[in-house]
Amino acid sequence: MIVTAMQNRLLALLASILIAAGSSSARADDPVNTAEFSIALSGLPIARAEFTTTLRDKRYEISAGLRTTGLARFITDTKAQIIVDGLAGRKNWRPQSFSFRYDYGRRSRSFETRFLHDQVTSSTITPKPDYSKRKNWVPTRPQDLKNVTDPVSALIVPGGTEPCRAMVGVFDGEARMNLRLSHKRMDRFTTAGFDGEVTVCSIRYEPVSGHRRKSKDIDYVKRLDNIEIWFAKSAKLDVYAPVYLAVPTKYGVISITATRFDG
Repeated sequence: MIVTAMQNRLLALLASILIAAGSSSARADDPVNTAEFSIALSGLPIARAEFTTTLRDKRYEISAGLRTTGLARFITDTKAQIIVDGLAGRKNWRPQSFSFRYDYGRRSRSFETRFLHDQVTSSTITPKPDYSKRKNWVPTRPQDLKNVTDPVSALIVPGGTEPCRAMVGVFDGEARMNLRLSHKRMDRFTTAGFDGEVTVCSIRYEPVSGHRRKSKDIDYVKRLDNIEIWFAKSAKLDVYAPVYLAVPTKYGVISITATRFDG
């Protein structure tokens, strides 16, 4: 089911837009953006999240967290924590480290990835997976670790560039994927801290490696051509960041909506 296996990993990563992983170490004069999100399945709340982004001396740090709520928590208590840091450039934000941990029920997994010049230099998964036992597994090749970013930095776009970038290569610590975006329309979005124009992009998910070749859930998401992501501009940080994401599934639409955004 797409909201079990994929909720545990894909949903947590899509909610890189995401109960805080910890307080920010920002100085009083450092630009900080805090966003809070509600995650729902067909209108039924299943998780809440918060995401804090801090800029300091051309470096950025993002801490994010997610936890299931309500009925979803009784089915599978899922928590996720993400920390990213890197260099904030005029054309893109380039990560240097990406840490992602999620706990579901009594199980947990963690991913630690290091980047240099848009290339993965090291990646560790705990517990270490035995890929020889995974049927139809598509292994990650050395070339898949080049020209990539992490799934959080991929969705933060400097203010002087186009939010709907043609293609973004992403590595999440295990899987390589491409996100293909295209401009759809301009719209308006209102939430606590923000009321203004947003850029709406369509987004296509293209798996490359680090997944099961015949996974029904992966194939389903790959075929979707009606996923939307809405970008709002944060004047504090001079970047575009997501405030709304809608992913149709066989069981309803998973939506991630900002309930607060420091514009």
